[in-house]
Amino acid sequence: MGNVNQTAGQAAQVLMIGTSLDSPGGMTAVVRLYRDMGLFEAWNIRYLASYEKPGVPTQLRVMAGALLTTLWLLLRGKVGLLHVHSASRGSFWRKSVFCALARLFGVPYVFHLHSGEFPVFYRDECGPRARRWVERTLRGAHTVVALTGLWRESLRRIAPGANVTVLGNPVRVPAALPPAPPPRGQVLFLGRLRDKKGVYDIVRAMPAVLARAPDTVFTLAGDGDLHGTARLAEELGVAHALRLPGWVDGAAKDALMDGADLLLLPSYFEGLPICVLEAMAQGVAVVASNVGGIPEALEQGRCGALLAPGDVEAISSAVLSLLADEGRRLRLRGAAHARAQQVYSTQAVTSSMSALYRAVLAPPQGAHYVR
Repeated sequence: MGNVNQTAGQAAQVLMIGTSLDSPGGMTAVVRLYRDMGLFEAWNIRYLASYEKPGVPTQLRVMAGALLTTLWLLLRGKVGLLHVHSASRGSFWRKSVFCALARLFGVPYVFHLHSGEFPVFYRDECGPRARRWVERTLRGAHTVVALTGLWRESLRRIAPGANVTVLGNPVRVPAALPPAPPPRGQVLFLGRLRDKKGVYDIVRAMPAVLARAPDTVFTLAGDGDLHGTARLAEELGVAHALRLPGWVDGAAKDALMDGADLLLLPSYFEGLPICVLEAMAQGVAVVASNVGGIPEALEQGRCGALLAPGDVEAISSAVLSLLADEGRRLRLRGAAHARAQQVYSTQAVTSSMSALYRAVLAPPQGAHYVR
């Protein structure tokens, strides 16, 4: 089932639109956290999936069902606020239809952007009419949610006059970190295996790392181009040090994070990646590219090592440096955990989202809020 009704039989105060909650990826992980922290219950949220899985028949069925349900709820006056979670390209075009319906019925909406490629999409892939539609969608929102301050300024340039606020992604943060384990030479990547994530750059950096630290193991966990990644590792003679477990979640992902010395994410484009926030929360040192919301999350390098995307030599140098320097790794570990607790904890972010809703809606009677 693509559509999840969290409060069957009750009027929906908030109608939320996004990808199926059974889908992998950071955007759905964020929404699941909002649900698990009680936001859905507190605000009587009904969740509709506008996208479920690849395949034109499935996509058309899910999108049509979500549109018809939305129209039915709007006609009955059951929607006080529409909240859409959007990326770029197809995700934006799908969500913009729901936003247009909300405007037609005079219902306020929150446009929650999760894609670091949105400015590129707007600038390089949209013609004049498409750009005007993007601008109208953003300006028509009661609030546009940007994941970082840098994004906020970018969106304000795209749509001057849009009401853009900053709200980071939430992550579960333990109150205190356990004692740091001894170094094990474990480097972890989490995400889709594709060029834009810097996966092939990681493999190209492996020979230099293994020449000086031959026991290092690189685990690249995710779906995508597993075959091409493995083939490149074979060509470079590093396949023995590469692990490709596929997409992992839940306990399997936690186990990989617990066993890692550092998280490596040399992406070319990012929003505010959940894996970086999870590493910060769990005390795993981060090496990541200086794109999207990563520099802001890592406080320009105070909470992790930053590098330029595409710089294979910088990847190998950063990995070797952190594996060899336990003191620095521990300092980054502590600073990152403290920042995650202060800025990105589920309590902090969920409270901010409730405040945003409260600005539009009177809270349901007897609702219990997550503090």
